[in-house]
Amino acid sequence: MSASNQTAGPSTDNFTAIFNAALIEYQTLTGKPLDSHPFASQLDTCQNTEAVSNLLRTQAQAFSKFRKGDERLMAWLDPTIHILSTFSDTLGEGISLPFSPAKPIFTGIGVLLGAVRDVVASHNSLIHLFERIHFFLQRLKSYTGMPLTNESRELLGKIMAQLLSILALSTKAMTDRKIKKILKKLVGKTDVEDALSRLDMLTKEESLMMVMRNLEVTHHVDGLVHDVDANVKATKVIAEDIDDNVKATKVHMNVTRVLIEDIDDNVKGVACSVDNVAHELKRNQMRDKLRSWLSPPDPSVNHNTASKTQHSGTATWFIQGSTFQDWKENGSLLWVRGNPGAGKSILCSAIIEDIKDMQQARPALIAFYYFDFKDASKRDIRGLLASLLFQLGDDSDLCWDVLHKLYTSYNDGTKQPSDAALAGCLKSMLELPGQLPTFLIVDALDECPNTTGTPSAREEVLDFLEDLVGSSHSNLFICITSRPEQDIQSVLNPLTSASRQVSLHEESGQREDIKSYVQSFVHKDRAMRRWREEDRILVTTTLIERAGGMFRWVFCQLDTLRRCMPSSIRKALNELPTTLDETYERALEGIPKEKRQHAHRLFQCLVVAIRPLRVEELAELFAIEFDRDAGPNLKEGWRPESPEDAVLSACSTLIAVVENEGSKIVQFSHFSVKEYLTSDRLRTSEMGNIRYHHIPLDAAHTILARVCLTVLLQLDENLDKTRLETFPLAFYAAQHWVDHAKFEDVASGFQDSIKRLFNPNNPYLAAWTWIYDVDSGRRRVTVYHLGERLTRPKATALYYAVLCGFSEVASHLIITHGENVDAECGHHGTPLHAASYKGHLDATRRHLYVQRMVVDI
Repeated sequence: MSASNQTAGPSTDNFTAIFNAALIEYQTLTGKPLDSHPFASQLDTCQNTEAVSNLLRTQAQAFSKFRKGDERLMAWLDPTIHILSTFSDTLGEGISLPFSPAKPIFTGIGVLLGAVRDVVASHNSLIHLFERIHFFLQRLKSYTGMPLTNESRELLGKIMAQLLSILALSTKAMTDRKIKKILKKLVGKTDVEDALSRLDMLTKEESLMMVMRNLEVTHHVDGLVHDVDANVKATKVIAEDIDDNVKATKVHMNVTRVLIEDIDDNVKGVACSVDNVAHELKRNQMRDKLRSWLSPPDPSVNHNTASKTQHSGTATWFIQGSTFQDWKENGSLLWVRGNPGAGKSILCSAIIEDIKDMQQARPALIAFYYFDFKDASKRDIRGLLASLLFQLGDDSDLCWDVLHKLYTSYNDGTKQPSDAALAGCLKSMLELPGQLPTFLIVDALDECPNTTGTPSAREEVLDFLEDLVGSSHSNLFICITSRPEQDIQSVLNPLTSASRQVSLHEESGQREDIKSYVQSFVHKDRAMRRWREEDRILVTTTLIERAGGMFRWVFCQLDTLRRCMPSSIRKALNELPTTLDETYERALEGIPKEKRQHAHRLFQCLVVAIRPLRVEELAELFAIEFDRDAGPNLKEGWRPESPEDAVLSACSTLIAVVENEGSKIVQFSHFSVKEYLTSDRLRTSEMGNIRYHHIPLDAAHTILARVCLTVLLQLDENLDKTRLETFPLAFYAAQHWVDHAKFEDVASGFQDSIKRLFNPNNPYLAAWTWIYDVDSGRRRVTVYHLGERLTRPKATALYYAVLCGFSEVASHLIITHGENVDAECGHHGTPLHAASYKGHLDATRRHLYVQRMVVDI
């Protein structure tokens, strides 16, 4: 029976069901019904494929921003449109769909192209996707214009449906701004996998094309058989030829049947690949949910900074040494201790890189963490546990399942787990049957503070490490770096043998690393390389002899010496400071008198900043007029032309500007700088000009709180996105000014400014809550996360005042502005409910009582 007589039957119903299911899946994934999408209506006006191409070209306007971007896109789309249109006509015969099968696909392509407008960085990946689709459809070209069997119609219908699913998944990924990662999954993650994938696809392409050629031959032979049948009685010779042709046809049909079965297997493979993509999409979505739930600090920023600072060859002696190699083989705890400035973080980065290299030959898991005095999220056990769990879950399916189970047990992330629950989750990961060797590397434990709280943040971490090591997990490898602080020694000494303890500043290999670093510096530095050779040798020899294993000390001396004239080199070497404290004293002494006040304020802000400050944010200090009876005032005309130069000019030895996720942030050049500026050693210095730079924490919080308020009080009713971008510190100020103002009640010193902010007749409260929703704690990271225009606050000024714990301001609002304590307005209900939620109820009630406004609670 010929193919043309088999177009009707149950298979058409199957095709309709498959395609309708694909349309439903598309709407579910994207939230966009294709049949009623505006772009579908535009397609109705297209009379030919050229019109469809022109319409899609208009939809792809985002690609015109790039050099020949739209030409590259349409080079793949134009032939694809032609194939789909022609193929759809053949496939559409005998089915019950009310539209051409190609129309929803054209609509899906149009929707995807429209979505790319906000994600222009992914245009190359998207072009690559359409390139793959074109090559795939090219294999089906032989079907166009041919009659189809029920089986082939259903099989090809599945392919069309899978194509629609790919468009849906890509559109959703584009909308979620994850297209770059998703497309990498579609086309391979590494060069090796790319090559394997392409080889695999080439074999499938060859198989498919063979089938198509055989189908064409079969169709041709079928026609010949009918012609011969009409003339079979002509001659015996022709009959014999027919017999031979029929036999050949039967053989050929058998071959074709086998090849069609291969097609079915290949299509199933395609469907499986699409399922894998969908699985990856779901996993990535869950990964984002877990990241949002755990809020794990990112240690890669610290790691990249330390790795970049590392001098070539540094730490080779340690990595190749017997202590480290034995630890890598046998596990347990390795403790690397060193005095301030010994280069522990640089060594830690080298350890991490070596373990990563080891993973290429030996399956293992690695998670690392850097405690960081500059970042509040990296100073406690919560940050440590969240980061370790997220890294292990990301690298291991088994660990992922454990973490996902924890997430599910907390109402799918609607509740937060305790620190104990996080620690228990980590132990569950380590106890998994067949768990790979797991390396946990933690740097700068001493930067976890040991000051406030019972237990302190550091005590909590030490208790956790003691418990973890004591659990005796056979496949656990822990490395800790820290200063030899007494409280750390008392816990770690009993947990590890002397052979697994390294005093970095005492090692001969450390001395050789310092020697190599100094020699390289004096020969490469633009100023020093013009010195006489004997002067360079003298500097190198002197610094190596006096370094005491401290890279930091050497760096500071080189930073000073490189500015010396040749005539003063020997004098400077004879007067070198012997300690870091003395080094920092000289740096402070060297600050010009006219810059001393600015430098001190910069230091104050860096000491207490809750997160690292960008150069532009910190440079706002130069634009603030502090010496006013009415309080600080922002002078936009005072802003420095080069914020980075202005910041570094204060004291480049003590502060540094580093790259951080595409931004430049300012930080102390070493933890020991902050420690020195806040120390009693500086506070009791006999030199008044040096003692001036001592930083009490309350004074530092006061300065930064007032700076933040000064910025917020510049934001009036004319504020919009464009205007907001001219205030670099606005986002930090909106989110953190309350944290600084609430430190030891420093807010009592600037109550007038706070009352101005909360005054319901002023626009400042609306501006603040527009940038940062203090009621929910939801922050907008950039102007792109904001609404188009300033909106009214969701709650009353009184509500926000008691939510922040400003009881005196609350009383002022009730008496002066008649604010209602029972008004239902915010997320927590009334102002009193908000006070209760935040633990400010007693203070609020006390102030209300003082004002003779007792409230029955």
